[in-house]
Amino acid sequence: PGLVVRCGRRSKSFRLQRRVRGKIVWRVLGQITVAEARRAAMNEWVRLKPRPPQTRITLAEAWQRYLSEKRLSEKSRFLFQYNLDKYLADWKNRTLEEIGDDRPGVREFFLNLAGSCGVALAHQVMRQLRAVYRYHHKVAPDLPECPTVVVELPPVTARDWALSDEELRQWWAAVQQLNPTKRMFWLTLLLTGARRGSVEALRWRDIDFDKRIVHFRVAKGGRTYSMPAPDLLVELLLRYREQEALPSEWVFASPKKLDAHLVNVRDDKRGVASAHHLRHTYRTVLAELGATPDQARLLMGHSLGSDVSSGYITAPLLLESLRPLANAVARRYAAVLGWSDQI
Repeated sequence: PGLVVRCGRRSKSFRLQRRVRGKIVWRVLGQITVAEARRAAMNEWVRLKPRPPQTRITLAEAWQRYLSEKRLSEKSRFLFQYNLDKYLADWKNRTLEEIGDDRPGVREFFLNLAGSCGVALAHQVMRQLRAVYRYHHKVAPDLPECPTVVVELPPVTARDWALSDEELRQWWAAVQQLNPTKRMFWLTLLLTGARRGSVEALRWRDIDFDKRIVHFRVAKGGRTYSMPAPDLLVELLLRYREQEALPSEWVFASPKKLDAHLVNVRDDKRGVASAHHLRHTYRTVLAELGATPDQARLLMGHSLGSDVSSGYITAPLLLESLRPLANAVARRYAAVLGWSDQI
């Protein structure tokens, strides 16, 4: 088996002969030069060569392996599974190899999804498909190139979500109309800049009132972190705990479920901007106060980066050095919102 030339009276043509799964297979390459025949034979053999098992797994199997092996937040895990079940349901039983060879089908799927559900959602589904496909392509290099190359996926741009002073005052006016638990919840978000899920999952044992430190055990990417609690926040939490009607291990206990905490808190219909608006605002105020990038990352639970120098930073040893900044942010908010000693 191999590259064969067949000569006639007036011409010669090249053929490829290979044994595939016990059978001799022929492919006619045509009347071309030797160099062209060699290249064509190599390309044809790539197509004929039996695929390893990894290339024959279905999209559903590949998707589940990705979710089980990758470290993802609960929100990301939910979105991956939801989009597979809702938008890629008809593709679940297709193999990765079939999908990789079907670039026109991938583009048609994207255009149809963008037309019916919006471009933003279509981009999200394509990014997830790309992530799963590339993850398996690393262990199955014989897979075709990732088919999402036929779709232009714009980079995810940062949103300008920080609230102005006037918007912050409107936010506070709306928060004041909420019940005590919700009000304290939103104040905690404001004064820590933490993510919604991190604050929702706070237990009382996560707050060290003596050392004035808050430890967030639920965070993006599983990166738990601690931050110095502003003096104002400590006072508010102590007062809130004393007034709590139903003692619970959770700082923000659910009023509907026993031994559960608030989840997916949203009060935008009551005029309260989302938690991520507050996170953007917190980062913007830090910049206004002259915080260094590393200080901002430590206070907000962001990764310190991949450069060698950042790897030498031990975050817990820097908590007290961050306290003046945390208190300065609280004072900045107090000045804007006209807070007195009693909120």
